[in-house]
Order: sequence, then structure tokens, then C-alpha cells
Amino acid sequence: MEYINSIDGHNLIYVNSDEIKFFTEFLEKKGIAWKEEHKEASVVSLSKSLTGYIKTPRRLITIESKYKEINFEHILRLYNYVYSYNNTQDDELLDINESTQSQHIVRSFLTKLRGNISIGILQDYSKTDKNTKFLKGNVDYVTTFKNSMKLRRNPVRTTVYMLSPDVDINRLIVGALQLISKSGQNTSEAFELLDFFNHVHPITENASNYLGTIDFNSKNIRYKKIASEAAMIIDSLYYDEFGGNVGGESFLVNFDILFEKFIQKILIEVTEERDFSVWKESQIFGVEYFNGAVLNKNEYHPDILYKYTPEDEERDFQPSAKAVIDVKNKANGVFKNSDLYQMLVYNQLLYAKKSILIYPSFFYKPSTVFTIDNNRIPVPEIYSVFIDISSTEAETFKSSILTLIEDVYEILLD
Repeated sequence: MEYINSIDGHNLIYVNSDEIKFFTEFLEKKGIAWKEEHKEASVVSLSKSLTGYIKTPRRLITIESKYKEINFEHILRLYNYVYSYNNTQDDELLDINESTQSQHIVRSFLTKLRGNISIGILQDYSKTDKNTKFLKGNVDYVTTFKNSMKLRRNPVRTTVYMLSPDVDINRLIVGALQLISKSGQNTSEAFELLDFFNHVHPITENASNYLGTIDFNSKNIRYKKIASEAAMIIDSLYYDEFGGNVGGESFLVNFDILFEKFIQKILIEVTEERDFSVWKESQIFGVEYFNGAVLNKNEYHPDILYKYTPEDEERDFQPSAKAVIDVKNKANGVFKNSDLYQMLVYNQLLYAKKSILIYPSFFYKPSTVFTIDNNRIPVPEIYSVFIDISSTEAETFKSSILTLIEDVYEILLD
């Protein structure tokens, strides 16, 4: 039985006494703070940005999406788009079907992997240093001579290129298989498949970022969805070691962060003009002092900037941007006061002429504008733009992306 209540933007899970050890380790592993007062009250408070499921040794707890219109399949599609999608040949990553449900990702990964192994395992030539009896490859003659004088059995020190399965995609696969091998249901199959990837160094963390660095081409494209699912398994799946009737497999994804990365990829990579950018680090906008000593520094970090200038000559070499764009995963809370205040600060700090908030929606919604009734504010208009993320087909989903771009440019170029 599940014990979940939703209060003030959080999901409250009531913890049984025999689940305390599980949640202590699970939350620590996920980097989620368990406040002492919540622990004493046997309650776990999870942000509604998280979705997926938690299996304790006692029960299965389903963490639904914050929107009834959006299932985990929709969220996984955003993940695939952010970290794997490049062009139309990847459209299968954007279609929604039952195999993309969180509980089915492991099964989907193992099935696809087994099918592709039967065709062939990815390998590439890698440089290897070795000692041999014969002259071949790039020989180190000085070391070889010394080894010969010492009557070594394999005196030739050389560098050769050898076929190896230790390639980027296989490192993701092995990382996922090692994690799955800790489960109960799929342990034996994971160990069996691991035998095909000897001497492959696994990726065990930050797999989604690693996935984004892989160059997919005609030789390895058939492994693209496998690699995407492997990365998500590494970053989002968790197994405990306590056993129990249900098992310890848990899977959580941060929907808010994923939606922000989704919009960033659209505006930075899909738009033709490449005028959008993101900061790698936050910037300081104020300092708190006490008797001349610095107590605290406040920082700000807009999600996306349009035509950003780090040192604008017209602004006394201060940073500026033509427009500030912030992403809010708040389909049911457009133009919240806190968001408006935030945009006003961003606008002032960057001398922006336009301010845009981007929200998810479940059907096409035209842009709107919020006008602040105060003549002292230099740019009183804040615009909203929406993107439909609820469609099931790849073509409809891609159409929504293009509509978002058109709506944003219509505001920027007005």
C-alpha cells in the first residue's frame, strides 16, 4: 500500500519503521536531504519535480508526474531529445510507446542489447603497449636493447593497435549492466551479457553528460537507443541490498531540470541563428557587508540569454543581453509573482529589452504578455511562450518545437 500526500509542492511519503534504513541510504545516494524533523516524524518529503518509482523492501511507491496529462513516457522522450536526438533518423526516440515506461526501461534495454549483440559487438582499434618476441608496430629500440641484454623472454617493447571492445558506447552498456546485476529479477541475464564485454571500463556516474559526447555514425547508430537507455539507467536507477518482498529497484528523474535542458537545446542548437547562449557559472549581483567585511554574496543565473555581450561598451563594459529567457516547468502557474520579480531583476542587471518565460502545455497555446502598471519600470512587459509536450507521435512533437521557435522569434523581433 502506498502512503503519499501532496502538500505545498511536495510529495510526502510516510515511512514504516522497517524502511528507515532503506530511505536513509537511498536519499543519501540520490543527494536528497532528509531533514531531522522529517526523519523523526517518519516522513520523506520529495519535490514534485521528481517522478518515477521507489521500491522499498516492503512496497512499490509510484511518484506520478506533477501533471496528470504527462506520463513517464513523455519525460523519457524529453531525456532522449536532450541527450541523444540529432535528426530525423532518430525519430524512434521521440515516439511514445509502452516500452518507454519507467518500469520497462531495464527490460527494453536488455532486449535491445541482446538483439544487437547477435549482430555484432562494437569494437575499435586502440593503442596498446606490450612486450613481444618479434619486431612489429612502433618499437622502442632503446628499451628493447636493454631487455635483450637482460635476456628477457619477450624483449621487444612496442606499441601496436589492437581491436578492443573498450569503446564509449560499451562503457555505458557495462555501467548499466553492472547496476542491473545488483537486482534480483534481471541479475543472471545482466551477468550473462557482461561476459561479452570483458576489459571494458564502465561509466558509473554522470552518464547523461557522457552520452552527449558520443559521436554516433553509420557504424554505431544501431546502438543509439541502447546507449540512451543505459545512460538513464546509470543516472536514475538505484538498487538497495536489503532484499524484501518487492526488491530495491528505484528510478527517479528530475522533470524540472530536464525540461530546462530541453528548452536550452532547442534554442541553442535548433535555431538557425545561434544567437542564444547559457552561462556556465552564476554571476554576482550583490554583496552583504558587516563593518567592511564580506558576509555573503548573492548570485544570479538566467536560463538562456539572447545576443549576450560579456562587456558592452555602451553599458560601461558591463554584461548585457537583448533578451532574458527563463524556463518554468509550471503549466498551471503562469506569471507567478516570484517569477515576475526574478525577471525584473534579470532585466535590470542585463539591460535587456525583452523578457520571456517559457512554460510547458498540453495543447497549443498562443503567447501572452503581462504588463506591469508602473511607469518607473523601463521594460514593463514580460512575455509567456508555451510548448506542447503531451503529443505521442514524433512528427507532432517536432512540430511543437518549431512552433515554440516561431513564437519566441516573433517576440524578439517585434
